[in-house]
Amino acid sequence: MGKFRQIYQELKFKKQNLAGLFDIEIKVKPMPIEVDIRKTFLYKWGKEEGLKEGKQEGLKEGRQEGLKEAILLGVQIKFCKSKVKEAKTLLEKVNDVNKLKKIKRKIIEAKSWDDFIKTFRNHK
Repeated sequence: MGKFRQIYQELKFKKQNLAGLFDIEIKVKPMPIEVDIRKTFLYKWGKEEGLKEGKQEGLKEGRQEGLKEAILLGVQIKFCKSKVKEAKTLLEKVNDVNKLKKIKRKIIEAKSWDDFIKTFRNHK
């Protein structure tokens, strides 16, 4: 943008000098430039970056949901179907993948439902 400003200033200076010589007024109007933004490198770069970020976010959410489903299945198998609803409510507050992995491991290690529930209290 600096180069355009410099050229504009030079033209403005020349216009003033010419007008002084011939005692006329020269008006220069900027010409509108229309560019299809979809064809610019910035658009393509932005689109690629957006797609990368969207893919990463989707993978993260997919891991979270997959771990939550595995935990609920583990709860159903180890403790009973009636405990699934309670576990689902507790899992709504947890989104960290590492915490979800620890909770999933705790299903195997827990001796009782109360022992398993302690995992949620320890991971807040």
